This record gives sequence, C-alpha cells and structure tokens, in this order.
Amino acid sequence: MIRPRTVQDLTHVNLKLINTFVCVAEFGSFHAAAKALGRSQSAISMQVRELEAQLGVMLFLRTTRHLELTAAGKMLMDQARVSISALSTTFRHIHEDIDFRRGHVRVACSPTYAAARLPYVIKTFKDAFPDVKVSIGEYKSAEILNALKQDKADFGVGPALSDPQMNFEQGRAEPLLAVVPDDWIDTGEDTETIALDVVLRHPLVMFYPNTVVHQIISKAAEERGLSFTVEYSCIQGETLLAFANAGLGIAVLTASIADLSRVRNCRILQIVEPELHRRFTMITRKGTLLPPAAKHLYGLIAQDITDRLA
Repeated sequence: MIRPRTVQDLTHVNLKLINTFVCVAEFGSFHAAAKALGRSQSAISMQVRELEAQLGVMLFLRTTRHLELTAAGKMLMDQARVSISALSTTFRHIHEDIDFRRGHVRVACSPTYAAARLPYVIKTFKDAFPDVKVSIGEYKSAEILNALKQDKADFGVGPALSDPQMNFEQGRAEPLLAVVPDDWIDTGEDTETIALDVVLRHPLVMFYPNTVVHQIISKAAEERGLSFTVEYSCIQGETLLAFANAGLGIAVLTASIADLSRVRNCRILQIVEPELHRRFTMITRKGTLLPPAAKHLYGLIAQDITDRLA
C-alpha cells in the first residue's frame, strides 16, 4: 500500500527536535534555549545539528556572536510555530474533553464589556463549573484579534472588525446614547432622542480616538460635514458619566459601557438623525473548535450580549 506523502515526509523527522529548534529560534540563543528547556547547551546544539542532518539543510547561520535563521530556517520556523501552537491547543482540548468540568478558559475582551457585564456572566459560569479556571485579557479592538492569532485566548468579545482569519458572530446592535446635563436641554424638548448635529454643537466627553465609539461619531460627522470638540477624553465609561453628571460635557456611550443608574442631573437620550449603533461580537479563529467548558462560557456571553442589546 502506498502511504500518504505527508506521512512519508515525516518518518525521518523527530518532532521533539522541531520543538527545540523553535525554542532556539525564538530566544536567538542556544544558551537561553537550554536554560528555558532545562537542558545543557551542548545537548541543545546537538539536537539542532541532528535536525539539520535529518532535513539535509542548514537552519542557522552561526558565528561566535550571532545566530541567524537561514532561508530554510525561516520557512520552517513560520510553519513550526503555528503547528506547535495548534498541537498544544489540541492536547489541552483532549484533556479537557475527558472532564469538561475542569480545564482553563481564556477570554480576550473589550474593556468596556469586561467592566460592565462580564463579571456577572462569569459568576453564572463558575456556579456551574467551579473547577474551571477563567483567565480574562482586556484588549483594545485590534489587540483582541492578535491575542487570538497568538493563541493567548480561546475566543474574544469585542466590536465587529474585518479579518479573513476570524469568525464574527454578531450580537444585536446597541444604540449610541448621549448623556446630556439637564440645564442644556430646552424645556419641552423631546426627552427620548437628540439629533447628532445638536450633540456635536456642545463640548463632548468621549473615549479616545482609537476606540470604536469615537470612530463611529467621527465617521458620521465627516459624512455630514459636521465638526465637534472633545473637551475631555476618558478610558472608562464610569468616568464619562462622572464628567456629564458634573455638567462638563455630553457623554457619548452605549448602555453596556457603564451603569446608567449612576446618572445624576442628566438625561439619557438616543442619538438620531442618523441613528448610530455599535455591536459587540463573539470572535473565534476560523477552524478553531472550542472545548466544552469554553463553548459553554462562549454561549453564556453570546446570550448576554444578545439579550442585553435586544
């Protein structure tokens, strides 16, 4: 019987040597790699030479002071790093499948959702899975995608972006709101909505320009030839509310970003003309299969961002 080509190509390659090679390449030093792996430098050097012999190519250019990957080494490194990460994830999933009430779930999350809702969802999850460890990484929008690509998280929660390597499961659209000091609103004025051009005539309290909410406002203003002034830029939603409560500006946010029950001496109005929305999405790498515990937490968060925004 003719064996598959992929199997034939690997019969003479020791995969343990691949792991050693990746470690040396990442550290850029035999000494550092030996220390990290708990082996002698001579043993690490011998393993790399053995791998080079098996492949029939040089993987490193060696000098007394410098270690550099050859073209073949770079090619192997690019693929080996991805393959080892995938194998590591698969082994972890296998162990967690044996007992899905144990394991480790890693979530890359937008700070706004992490501060406003995530702790309550995790409490529900931990009640059902008390022995599962949950790690939370708070990242800006683009950093969520990087965390997934680098296998630092099982899934992400954040705004919808564009990336062909990712799956985005849309939550419901969440309207942008203006928290307006009471004395800035004319008597008898509609107390449910406020036009975008009216909002932009006032000093604003907003998140920084690299955030999704700020970008939504900027795009809408540009499309209509409007300008605006951000008087104060903040990181946390609660800070936005505090500035609006003090009468220092109109805070622009969404309901999930902060506890709106803390609003004082202000009105919460939906921005219209046009209506503006932000979406939270569930994000996974294409081709990724979540282990049972991670899949369960994924489902709880997906339900929360859908129900809260309904």
